[in-house]
Amino acid sequence: MNNTYFLPKLLAGILVLLILILLHVIPLPILELLILYVMIFRPIWFKNLVDQFYDS
Repeated sequence: MNNTYFLPKLLAGILVLLILILLHVIPLPILELLILYVMIFRPIWFKNLVDQFYDS
């Protein structure tokens, strides 16, 4: 487990979630569209992100 790269990725993930929360206050379905995109297309970056969170 390499902790040097974990903290910036964790902070980036938290920042993205905060931005999505702020955008969710505005009546735009951004979070729902992102979830729909991930469910339909199953991008490799999402699987890698989940794997990294569960590995550390």
